Order: sequence, then structure tokens, then C-alpha cells
Amino acid sequence: MARELRPQLTKAQADAYSAENVLRYTGTAGSEISDPWFPWQDAFMAGQQEVEPDYIATPETGLADVINLAITNCAGRDRIYIGMEPGEYVGPVYIPLCKWQGHDVPITLFGMHPDPARTVITANVDAEMPGTEYRDRFARMFVGHAPEILSIFERIADRDKITTANTSVLRVENDGCQLRHLTLKNTYNADRLPQGPDDSGVTRAAFQQSTGQHQAVALLVAGVDRVHCENLHLDSYQDTLYLKSPAAFTTSRSYFRGCKISGDVDFIFGQTTAYFTDCTIVSRGSRAPHAWVAAPSTNIRTPFGLVFSTCIFTHDGSTNALKGRFSLGRQWFEGVRATPYGTSPLAGYTCDLGTVSDYDEPHGTISRATLEAVGKCVILRSKIGAHINSAAPWDDWNGGTFDRTGVYTPGEWNPRFRLVQFSVGDLQSEIGDWLEQQGVDLSDISPDTVLLAEFDNHDL
Repeated sequence: MARELRPQLTKAQADAYSAENVLRYTGTAGSEISDPWFPWQDAFMAGQQEVEPDYIATPETGLADVINLAITNCAGRDRIYIGMEPGEYVGPVYIPLCKWQGHDVPITLFGMHPDPARTVITANVDAEMPGTEYRDRFARMFVGHAPEILSIFERIADRDKITTANTSVLRVENDGCQLRHLTLKNTYNADRLPQGPDDSGVTRAAFQQSTGQHQAVALLVAGVDRVHCENLHLDSYQDTLYLKSPAAFTTSRSYFRGCKISGDVDFIFGQTTAYFTDCTIVSRGSRAPHAWVAAPSTNIRTPFGLVFSTCIFTHDGSTNALKGRFSLGRQWFEGVRATPYGTSPLAGYTCDLGTVSDYDEPHGTISRATLEAVGKCVILRSKIGAHINSAAPWDDWNGGTFDRTGVYTPGEWNPRFRLVQFSVGDLQSEIGDWLEQQGVDLSDISPDTVLLAEFDNHDL
């Protein structure tokens, strides 16, 4: 029997995805604590109450110095409000952990003009940037800053290549952080051409369409909880918004309301729980032949991954975006090097459970964290544009392709392959025998557990 390629929730199932319920749980996957959080009740963030900022940044004074001043003078504060006058600010910017007498002090960063386009933080940072270049370009911004800030900078600058998790325009390591009325824009657009004799003559336009590294994050929520975002514009191409877990098998929560998020490849991604409401999600097709909105890597036991409610999924009007071949998402098989899925054509290929994910052809291992990174995403009561493949809006990870009628063409086998999985039952059907052979017991998880689904969505 053919699989349903666009599964729908029942009304009873959809009711479980209320904001109150989704944002209730945090902690260890499968053993979460109930910790109710109602960010929409915050009077300032909801626009029902004004506050006098404790500190004001201007484009002339810069933002990094103001944040440094704020965190070094947080004694006795319950929350610090930093207002930003309109203008363009130079990133990268860090909002670090801020403590006073063992008490976390959350920070609210907000544009003082309600139009986020008037207050912009920009940087050109990509995953292939050497740490030495990062140091040369940005060290002067953090001279004399507090240890909480300098430690972030040094962690990044000491790397050979900084990698995706360190490319953000704004990095949040502050529990309870609030962001409002801002545009965060990573201006990287495949400006870093590949190096080496085999790459001579490669043009920037050709490289934009290649498989080279293009990851460039606008906002990174770096393993912290209760991050609340209102009226933000997040702008990049690949990996615009990164919602990073504090650690494997652990989740935290973020809430986005009235935001606009633009990108092309996997541009809303990560391991944590996040709720998006009344947001506009823009798939850019100007350089990418295919675009995926979401790339969740949620642990199989975490109740909720990425949840979109009353959002608009639209596009940038470019030719590629009008083809109806873009996807709502694909499940990020995070850290995979060798896969138990599919049939390998390699003689002697094996994939066994291991402490790490590794591959030395033809033998590979997969860690428990990678195996359980199944990815969960639900979209409810939203409007979805014609740029999305309506017959098969969800895609494999490193797999085949679906045409606009839902016909599937398998791809060449890839050691990082995983087919799209709509429920835990799909996982059990595909690799149940392998799980048993490896001594992996997932019997405590119902096969009906939803991974990907929709409810009451409509065409835009």
C-alpha cells in the first residue's frame, strides 16, 4: 500500500499542539518536566506596556559595547532592557549568560522603532570561514569586554573552520532572552569561492548553484530556554534560524510571533521545541534549485519539535520558487555518517550502533543521538503557497525526489540517506529488524507518534 505523502492530524490530535501545551515541557527527552510558560502574556512584548530602556545603543556607539556595559552592571536586576535607536549595526553580536548572586538575569533587546526594517544588525559570516579570519575581522569589537563575552569569541576564533553553529549575526546564550522590532541579516551569499587547482575558473554564480558550503545563520538560539521573539525579520539563505539544543537528548523552548523568516536551504532548523504563530515564512529561489523550509532534528522522545500555527508560507517571486517543487521540510539526520536505511550497493557494507557516528568505507557506526534525531514538524491552520509541492511537501534526507504528482524517483544510495518518516511506525517498518539486531529497544514509543503532519491548512 502506498504511503500517504501529506498526512493530516485529526481535530483531537491537533488540539494537543496548542501553544500552552507545546511550550509546557523542557528538559531530558522522555523525562521532561512540566514548566508552564506563557510568553504571550508579557505586556511589553505584546505591545501593551512601554518600558524605559536601561541602556540605549546607537549605530555610532555600537551594540557590542552596550551589551558589555549592561552585563557588567547587572547587580540587583530582574531583567535588563536594551533599546536600539534606528540604524544599521555591525555584527556579530553576542547576548551572553548574565548572572548576579547565582541568579540568571535575562536581557531584552529591542528596536525603539516598531518597524524592524529600521533597526538592522548585519554581518557576513559563513561556515567555511577560518577561525583566524574571524579573529582578524572581529577581535577589535570585543577588546576589554567581560569574560562572558570574550569566552564566546575565543571559542569561535580558536577553530580551524568556524562551522555552522558559529556563523550567526546574533548569538543568544541568555535564558529568558527577548528580541523585538529587529532585522538580523547575514549578507553571505556564496561569496567564499572554493580553493584549489580543481576549482580554478569557478564563477560565483556557478558556485551558488553547487553543493559547496553556504551555511550562514542570522539568529542562533544557543542551547538556552524561554527565548521570546516578536516582530523580527531574519534574513539569510541557508540555515537562517538555528535552534540549538543545550545537549543531546535535551530540549529547550523558543516562541516566535509576527516574525518574517527568509531563506532557501533548511532555513529553520535545529533540535529544540519552537512555536511559530502569525509568522511569514519566505522561501527564496533566486539561487537554489530546491528549497526546504524546515530541517528539524528533534529527538524521538521529545514531545514537540517545530510547530507552525496560523503562518503564511510564501516565496520571493523568483523563477525557481514558482515551479511548485519546493518542500516544507526534511528531517535533519544530524551527525549521520553511515545509515541503517536503504540497501547499500557497496560490497561488505555494515552500519552498527556505536558511541559515535563514523564511516570508514565499507564499515560505519551510528550513535544513539544520531539514530534518535528523527525530526518533528507540524503545520496547523496556515496558508501555503504554490511554490510548495502540494502532492509531496516533505522530502527525504539525501534521498530521492518527488515530482508534482507525488511520483517518487529513488536517488543514488548515499551513506547519509534516510527516507521521509511521518510517524514512529515508519521508522519501525524501515529498520525494525536492524534495531532488534543492534539491541535497540524503542517499544516504549507508540508507532502512532507523529513526526510530520498538517492540520486545516489552505492554499495561499
